[in-house]
Amino acid sequence: MTKPRVSILVVNWNTRDLVLECLESLATATEGTAAEVIVVDNGSVDGSPGALARRTDIVLIENARNLGYAAAVNQAYRRSSGEHVLLLNSDVGLYHEALQSMLGFLDDHPEVAGIAPLYVYPDGSPQPFHFRFPTFSVTLASCSALARRVIPGMTRRLREFRMLDDDFSRARPVPQPSASCLMLRRAVLAGDHIFDERYPIFFNDVQFARSLGTRGLELWVTPEATVVHEGGASTRMLGRVGKQQYLGSTIRMLEETEARPKVWLFRAVVFAQHVPLWVLARPDTIGIRQLWMALSGDTGSLPTQPTARAR
Repeated sequence: MTKPRVSILVVNWNTRDLVLECLESLATATEGTAAEVIVVDNGSVDGSPGALARRTDIVLIENARNLGYAAAVNQAYRRSSGEHVLLLNSDVGLYHEALQSMLGFLDDHPEVAGIAPLYVYPDGSPQPFHFRFPTFSVTLASCSALARRVIPGMTRRLREFRMLDDDFSRARPVPQPSASCLMLRRAVLAGDHIFDERYPIFFNDVQFARSLGTRGLELWVTPEATVVHEGGASTRMLGRVGKQQYLGSTIRMLEETEARPKVWLFRAVVFAQHVPLWVLARPDTIGIRQLWMALSGDTGSLPTQPTARAR
């Protein structure tokens, strides 16, 4: 059997309609290209498993429970065999020109470890979705409205982090392109995993990009490829569980990259910010016990049920 030119890895958690739309776009995108599509369903309860099982154009891995995004990507990767690996979120529409442009870019630039497209929202408007590595102040401001107000120049720093004023009219290296649609050379990857599973949902892509950077490898973005991205289809269904996941993973990242005093400062600021929210009994606020666990670096259990519909 011919070795696939590209293995496309899709993880689904309760986004049945979106993942089916994604797979329909792949039917066109992969025309004329030797490709395999591997879908991991992470214990969905919205009818996704049955709908996916009826498809004959994919390899389906069904998990009885939600193992997290990182673990599911690694599952799919271990089943794949393509020369390149495309990480693709279930809420992305990928079309023929985008796939071919990314493959062509890697052919023409053998020194580049991976390539990503530009993104647009479903209404066609631009979706800025590439980043520099987060500094401590940016990480703090991302989790604290108080920090965003009191740290001088924070608005500018956040814009720089999100690369909002950068020129993407030509292909360029980007420290951390979004992994929502990211094509990687298998040759730069480990044999049995892509993501660090200590980061089940959040920051696995940040740590992955950092690990490539420490090896002197670059990820690029090309405007020759554009994809449609719903954005947050699964993560917005996480509710309070997602908040613990996010904060717990943030602490894990800070413990790897920052000095201990900064980690404790982050904990203190985030805890203090939650006190008035508890006093006001805001219903969407994470509880004291959950917050304490998160600030200890505990991401908590993975959700089994969504708290809202994907769309």
